[in-house]
This record gives sequence, C-alpha cells and structure tokens, in this order.
Amino acid sequence: MNTQFILKLILILLMWLLSINSHASKMKPSAMALVCEMSSTLLLNKFITDLTEADFSDDECETIKIRSIDPEKRLLWVKINFNIDAEMKKTNQPMGLFISGKASSTAYLNGQLIGSNGKPALLKANEIVGLMDTVLPLDKALLQESENKLIVLLSAHHGFLDLGSPIHRISLGRYQNPTDSILRHYWPSLLPFGVLLLGSFYLILMTKMNQLPHKTYMLPSMASFAAAQLFVEVYRGLFAYPYSFHDWRLLLVLLCSLGFGMCLLTYVLSMIKLKMRGQHLFALSTLITLSVVLVNGFDVKNILAILLPVVIALIYAAFAWRKGQHNMRFVFMLLLLFLLMILLSAYAFIDTVYYYCVALLIFMLMAQQAVQVSHTKKQQLKYQARATQLQQVIDQQEAQDNTDQLEIRSAGKVEWVLINEIAYCKGAGDYIELVLLDGNTKLFYGSLSELSLRLPTTFLKTHRSYLVNTTLINSLERTASGAGKLKLSHGFNVPVSRRILPKIREKLG
Repeated sequence: MNTQFILKLILILLMWLLSINSHASKMKPSAMALVCEMSSTLLLNKFITDLTEADFSDDECETIKIRSIDPEKRLLWVKINFNIDAEMKKTNQPMGLFISGKASSTAYLNGQLIGSNGKPALLKANEIVGLMDTVLPLDKALLQESENKLIVLLSAHHGFLDLGSPIHRISLGRYQNPTDSILRHYWPSLLPFGVLLLGSFYLILMTKMNQLPHKTYMLPSMASFAAAQLFVEVYRGLFAYPYSFHDWRLLLVLLCSLGFGMCLLTYVLSMIKLKMRGQHLFALSTLITLSVVLVNGFDVKNILAILLPVVIALIYAAFAWRKGQHNMRFVFMLLLLFLLMILLSAYAFIDTVYYYCVALLIFMLMAQQAVQVSHTKKQQLKYQARATQLQQVIDQQEAQDNTDQLEIRSAGKVEWVLINEIAYCKGAGDYIELVLLDGNTKLFYGSLSELSLRLPTTFLKTHRSYLVNTTLINSLERTASGAGKLKLSHGFNVPVSRRILPKIREKLG
C-alpha cells in the first residue's frame, strides 16, 4: 500500500469536508427575546387572563438570545419583537411559526392566539408534553407591516437532563413539516450510513470465515456504533417525537459515541505488543467514562467520548511505532488526521462531518488489516512451501535409509547392489566407482551428488570425490600434509580433505 498516496487522498477529502462544514455553519446572529419567569407568587398577585397584557417590565425579566432560553422546570413568558418584509405579507404561500426545543408551548401573535404545542404549566402535573419540533399555522392577516409582537409561553417539566440550549428555534417561515429541514440537514450522512452498514456486515462475515483475525471484530463494532448513532440523529428528521424523549435520544447518542471510542481504543491496543493489556484497557476505560460523566454539556460529552480514546490510542500507537512496530506508523498518521479533524471542526464534528470521517477511518483501518492479512498469508504459504520441501527431503532420506539395494543401469541392463556391501564410492569423471567389500567394483553413471541422494545417511562425504560407508570406519588418522585418512574394515583406506576433516572428526564423535 502506497502510504503517501493514501495520506494525500485523506487530506484532500478532509479539506473538502471542512469546506462543506464551514459553509454550512454560517448562520445569522440569533434573535433576541425578552424572557420573564412566571412564579406561583406572580400568578397570585398578577393574575393575567390575556397574555398581551403581561407585564414584561418586571426587574427579573432579561433580554437574551433565543438559544439561551431555558424553560426546564420553569414556566416562562417570552416576547419577541420583529419586523417583516412587505413581500412576506404578500406571498401566497402559507406561513407557520416554527418552535423546536425541549418545551411545551402556547404562542400569541399581536394579541391573537396562534396555537399550542402541548400545554405549558407551572407544575409538572398540569403540563401536557408537546412535540420536540412543531409548526403552528399562521394567519397572515395577523402580521403587521410595522413591528410585530410574538409572545410564547414555555415550560419543560418532563425531562431529566439539564441542557445548555434546550430551545433550538423560534421563527416564522413557509409552512412545512418541521422535520423536513432536519432531514435535509442529515441526508448527506445517508451515504456514510450505507457504507458503515455494509462495512460492518462485510467485516463480520470475513471474520466469521476466518479470513480476518478476531481482533478485527472491533472494526464492525465501531461501524455499528457509528451507524446506530447516525440513525438516532436522523430519527429526529423522520418522526416528530415528544420533547420528553429528547433526553433519552441524547443519552443514546452519547452511548454510541462512547462505544465507538472504546472500540477504537481496544482495536489499537490489540495491535500493540503490550503486557497486561486487559489492565491497561480497564484503567483507560474507567478514566474515559468518569471524564465523560463529570463534564458538563452534552455536546462536550459527545466530543470528549470520541476525543479521549483517539488521543490515548494516538499515544499508544506512537509508543509502539517508536519501539519498532512499523505497521503502527500508518495507524498513528490516520489517528493524527482524525484528531485534527475533531479539533478543527469543534462542535460541528459531531454533526454530518463526523460520519464521513468515521467511514473513512474504518475503511482505511480495514484496508490496512487486509494488507497485513495478505502479507501474513504470503508468509504462511512461503513457510508451508519450505516445510513441504523439507518433508519431501526427510521422506526421501527415510526411504533411502530403508532401502537395502541400489539400482545400477549400464549398457541396457539393470543390476542391484546391496548397499551394506559398498565400502566406499569414488568419483571418476562422468561415472563413479562403487568399491565393494570383496574388492570388486561397479560403475554408477552420474554425479557424486546424485548418488548421495540415493544412498542412506550412513554414507558420508569425506572428499570431493569420495563417499564412505561410516559403518565400516575403524579409525581416523591425520597425515603429514594436514589432511586425514580413514581406515575401513577389510583393509580399505579413504582420504579425508583438510576442509572436511573437522566435520568428520565431529561426526565420529
């Protein structure tokens, strides 16, 4: 795999994703609203039957951004003053008031009731839970060309999480299903969703078929967590659910983020030669979980659930690379780019860009794993071929050891010579003289190397031209020239070359 080419491809894709993200994140400044909390004392002392007469001059009222409105465990009056274009009033398209957030609501425009989403109340028992995303039909006749006054009553008693921005949107626009804009926001993520699902299925199948090592199960687990998180995110654009379910949805998103991070960390640790890997993983998992639980803000929790495992995995990968595991270099570079993506895109990372990055990360890890498996299989085939060749030699040698006769072909006839009657063999050009115990000789046409393959291991090469039957050796003597001489039974003497003499001495013990 060409690592430089792959890294360049990743950088180009990340730059493209960042350009999409930066373009999508350009939003108009949040509108301002005057917010007053309605308490039981206020209801008793200033009982109001018409919200248009509500007193927003109370000292406790404050002007804040719409996204900063927090009706959790409270009942709020919200007043928004706005102007409209003449073209908006003249348009033939139906208009609507869009309210997206964790709250029940009732809205009034210029003193007239528009509608309700559930029923806001001071007490939980009296509140009727509204939808997370809703649109109230708006009679354009209520709109004034001068300043308009929108008053919304909000309460949220049925959640269990304290969110930093429970109200996401209060705005006027063309009447449509309020979930359409959410779905349009997430539809580009359907491509990585399909990739993650197919990748997960493929990896599980390959692992089941023993085509990939069992540690690869972490890759489909990562893909499954990311796909599940994307489905939970997109669910808001598919179905209008009660705002009380939103807390559970956020918890599911957080658990998926945490699950993805843990699987990524586990996978990287499984690739590293590490002692007490289980203890490392347990300690790190505990640290990450505690950090996620203790930090405030669900966006921060989601980012931290991914960021911490990536940073820790990056450190371990760098350590393994430095220790000589060169396959971890690619993993280190990949995690580094993934980390940079998190830091550059900040909160937008847990939006659509995240799923492209995850799909790319899993794909590259899968490609690396496939390359490693291919390399391992080639090595196994090479070792298997060597083992087969060695086994053939062993089998051939055993066959030679179990053979008591040597076949000799000469002048169109075949002779058989008993091997234990051969004293030694002497090379003589294109043929070899087989000297028998009785002093007679037989001619073998071929090389000394070829003959040695057909004789048992009891025959030993003592010279470039001699093979000796070691069962007949009586003694080994050293000559004046530094070479050696073997004395065999039946009075035979065989020379031993100076080069081979140490081996012969070692062989004879």
